Amino acid sequence: MCASSSEKDLYAVLGASPSESTEELRHRYQQLVLQCHPDRLSGRGSSEADVGLKRFLEVDAAWKILSDGNTRRDYDLHRRAHDLKQDWPVDSTVFLDNMAWNNDECLYTHCCRCGGAFIINEEEVQEETQRSTSQEEVETPGGQSRGVIVCCDTCSLSVYVTWTTLPQR
Repeated sequence: MCASSSEKDLYAVLGASPSESTEELRHRYQQLVLQCHPDRLSGRGSSEADVGLKRFLEVDAAWKILSDGNTRRDYDLHRRAHDLKQDWPVDSTVFLDNMAWNNDECLYTHCCRCGGAFIINEEEVQEETQRSTSQEEVETPGGQSRGVIVCCDTCSLSVYVTWTTLPQR
């Protein structure tokens, strides 16, 4: 998938919704192509023709992805994953060392002001540590900083749980 498809909602480009059928998308595509086709706008001013050409290419690219069942499914999955990774409003930062450790369940907890808890298990900490080790990291005076956003199990608040490790030698 090209970079422009991840920047713009392809359904919005066609003025459609994800629930519309391929036939409905085709109808919207055909209407838009008739409005902004370069041949139709060739006699107009150069700036209007340029805008029309850009719009035509955008509509055509969206249609190429959404008209094919496989690429549409891939796009829908990518779109859903992006929606799930939305930025959560972070209430505060909590250091893993300041969280309570439950040895029986192998997880860290921190009380939320609502009475609920922020919970992260040891496996998630290890996975994030391994994942971030393979990526570029920000150096901190005490080592390399790692962290994840953890949501409260009761309310909508979230915290950024962070920890540091010594650099590998």
